Amino acid sequence: MKRRQLLQSTLAFGTLSSVALASPADMADKPKADMSTDVVIVGGGFAGLTAAVMASRAGAKVVVLEKRSYCGGDGVLSAGVIASAYSEVHKAQGFKGKADLDSYWQLIEEGHTDEPLSKVRDNMPNSPIYSGIAKHDPNVLRRSAEMSPAVAAFVMSYGIDFLPINPQQPFLLPSKPGSMPKFAQAMLDELQKRGVSVLLDSAVTGLETQTEDKGQNRVTGVRFVRDGKTQFIRARSVVLATGGFSDNRQMMRRYKRVWANISKGFTAIGEGVPPGHDGDGITLGRLVGGAIEDMESMPKLFAAPKPGDRSPSWILFDTDTAYLVDKFGRRFCNEHESRYAGCALACFRQNIDGAYVVLDEATVTGPNKERWRYADLLSAKALFKGQTIEEAATKAGVDPKGLQRTLQRIADDAAAGKGDTEFGRKDKLFRALKGPFYVSTPSWPVRFKTEGGLEVNPNFQVLRAADDTPIPGLYAIGATCGSISTRLCDVIASGLIVGPIAAAGA
Repeated sequence: MKRRQLLQSTLAFGTLSSVALASPADMADKPKADMSTDVVIVGGGFAGLTAAVMASRAGAKVVVLEKRSYCGGDGVLSAGVIASAYSEVHKAQGFKGKADLDSYWQLIEEGHTDEPLSKVRDNMPNSPIYSGIAKHDPNVLRRSAEMSPAVAAFVMSYGIDFLPINPQQPFLLPSKPGSMPKFAQAMLDELQKRGVSVLLDSAVTGLETQTEDKGQNRVTGVRFVRDGKTQFIRARSVVLATGGFSDNRQMMRRYKRVWANISKGFTAIGEGVPPGHDGDGITLGRLVGGAIEDMESMPKLFAAPKPGDRSPSWILFDTDTAYLVDKFGRRFCNEHESRYAGCALACFRQNIDGAYVVLDEATVTGPNKERWRYADLLSAKALFKGQTIEEAATKAGVDPKGLQRTLQRIADDAAAGKGDTEFGRKDKLFRALKGPFYVSTPSWPVRFKTEGGLEVNPNFQVLRAADDTPIPGLYAIGATCGSISTRLCDVIASGLIVGPIAAAGA
């Protein structure tokens, strides 16, 4: 609630300062507009705020419409890890590893990041993860990848600090805890200084179109409801940035099917993700003829404990030596390569009834102890300590003999120097654990964001379902767009790209 209040505090500037009244000439033979502007951004999450900043910097008059009572979207709740090729963050940290754009793109193409897991389709819960990009036009995702250094620089320009880059994950830039609300607030502060109107509690109900010479429609504005009154804003460009559809039961059942059975959540099962992911932007685009893509792909998965409990974030597998086991003490995936989303998918595929993180003293007291807050987790009884692995396992509710066998196999593999014989780990974090030992409370797969949405070209113009041509005046970014992933890097990149384009009225 504090985060929401923070992002509400400076939104008293939601006046019509940047909106000019429509002239009589503009209104001839057209629906009467309550106001007119250059660019309307529908949605005030990270994608929408970034687009608003960039369009305003390009000299456009901008209005942001947000149906919630606060801005920032889901981004303010995220861990704040930005994926990027070599950037100003790498440079500032004196990073010497390999982080060039071609290598970054190769990882995406080959499916070696967590995002290509979305290629696992709703009717194939046990399917392999295929390499390649399951998008109609890979150039859209490629453009976002090329923009990734600019994303890092953009976030950094607002005073956001980053933790040291893990050499084993050179393309992941972890911001300091608590940075994402500050980032959202900094963008809002800039919009206020630029006179951009940010209207809260403003739900868009429809897009206005006009038939052009060739008989095709152009989007010319939006209808929205605020304070019980329906209003119409005329605009040269409309940018849809309303997010995904995880709260739309009908869309989830139609497109996600088996994935709809996974509980929504982030901080805990059923908790940590605000409501309002209704797919409204996707629906608005479809009603004017927009195409959709990747709707059947797997939603973004995370792992969370039961309500009232805490548990370590599985993102720690990126940075720390730790293993994931079921209640019988058995590992079931390559923790480091799978990352948090792949581990959650493995839980779902294999019907794992709760998965436990296993660590040792060297990890808990290591260089990332503050980032992962191990001491807090121990105090909260989210980690159970034991001088022997059997003691820690018993306290956590894991079969002690099973876990002892698992750790002995890891120790034998590490001593042999040939890597993980069970799941193929060869990363530098693979090693034997030494006591004291720690075992966490269990977590289960949860979904916190959907993949799939409106299809766009590399300029993020929405394409017509009928012929794949752009719908003039209409753009889709962030999780409303099905042509990119919903990682923070792509979400922010889409806003950076579309802002100047929408300002130019392309």
